[in-house]
Amino acid sequence: MTIDRYLVDNVTLSMLTASQKASTFMRTRCRIPEEIFHEARGLPDIETLRPLAYPITTTVLVNVRAVLATIKPEDKVVDLYRNEGNGDVMLLATALTEMSVSAEQLFGDRWIIATADKGLTRKAVELGVQTCTSDEFIKLVCRFE
Repeated sequence: MTIDRYLVDNVTLSMLTASQKASTFMRTRCRIPEEIFHEARGLPDIETLRPLAYPITTTVLVNVRAVLATIKPEDKVVDLYRNEGNGDVMLLATALTEMSVSAEQLFGDRWIIATADKGLTRKAVELGVQTCTSDEFIKLVCRFE
């Protein structure tokens, strides 16, 4: 049976209540790339989500290269000069990493990025990564609470 799993971005995390962050849904269906923890370091309860951390592995880094190779000047995903969008690239690379694992399984999980970022969503579509909006994600969390 295919299970929907979610990679959660910083903006989506900032919209969740403490009880939503502590929900069974978050614990069983969600992961947060390490770079997102860095971006979310100002959130008061971010450390409670540390068990959901998705580490930066060599495979993720290979996929970072693949993501960066698709970035065009007009893309609104990463701006290295202003140090913006690092988390977006890591979300995409992590999704690609997990999608390749799932592709090798009979009933692999489906990985979805929960984000309100339109630039990230556009790039995800281009790379074949599913997304949902922050509002859609919050409704899911509430439904399973």
